[in-house]
Amino acid sequence: MVQNLTLPTVPNFDIPSSPPGSPPRESTKKFAKFLDMKKKGQHFNQRLESSKVLRDPELKLNFVKHAGVDGQDQYASTLPEDVAVPTSFPDWAYFEELNASQKKLTKTKEGERYNKPREFVPATGSGSTSRSATPSARAPHQTVGKRKELEHRGRDSSSSRGRRHSGSRSPKRRRSRSRDRR
Repeated sequence: MVQNLTLPTVPNFDIPSSPPGSPPRESTKKFAKFLDMKKKGQHFNQRLESSKVLRDPELKLNFVKHAGVDGQDQYASTLPEDVAVPTSFPDWAYFEELNASQKKLTKTKEGERYNKPREFVPATGSGSTSRSATPSARAPHQTVGKRKELEHRGRDSSSSRGRRHSGSRSPKRRRSRSRDRR
């Protein structure tokens, strides 16, 4: 939609005329050289890719130093600051500052918690003692008997009596257990 609004009412798609004056000789020579290489079947990007020198990871750092670009400057943008992704953040956005502010907040919250008076809820009588309300106080003999039954169930159960072999695969254990049962 924006493109439709910015186009002229009568579009002119002709190639514009060349600017006044002649182009620089150095640029013309470089373009002529690249065009000759392309006619011969040599492509600049392929030559760069096949070069063993450019595979060295240290080379990028050397290029950056030679160009005088700082480590953070390589991520800089030409866009305005309100639109571009920032290359550096304010001091409060880094770990050290965030950690310090987090510690301050926890200390203030702990201080507030200790300075507040504690509220106690008064106990109300339910009409019965807690001893009589517990299940163990009602029938102590039943639960004790049940517990003993569950403890001995593994040893005395009929399913374990019918077994001839122990769970072990060791022949010594089998012999010793079979002797005990005789």
